[in-house]
Amino acid sequence: MYDDGILSVCELRDVAEPGNMPDERLVLVQTAFFGFRTVGYGRFYAALGANQQVDLLVRTPEPLPSVRVGMYAILEDGLQYRIDNVQRVTDDDGLPVTDLSLYRLEELFDVAK
Repeated sequence: MYDDGILSVCELRDVAEPGNMPDERLVLVQTAFFGFRTVGYGRFYAALGANQQVDLLVRTPEPLPSVRVGMYAILEDGLQYRIDNVQRVTDDDGLPVTDLSLYRLEELFDVAK
């Protein structure tokens, strides 16, 4: 089930007018329904071995071709995450899905309107 909420995938862009100081904000790229997944021991320790941390694992029911590592995700509660891993796989029914490993940001970015 993908009824845990709506995930907003964003990209960090400079939204300042030409000639003004840079103003980097998150700009919406795509939205998708998602479901929470369990972060298993293998994924957890593999991330630790690479000096990374997996705070959340979510699955979307779409392949999300425009999403890539380094983009950002915002959940409905307003928390922001960096996308550290993108895996395009098939689910148990043979349908394409995307698993995203997310790292929670301590300092939040402003979001472009």
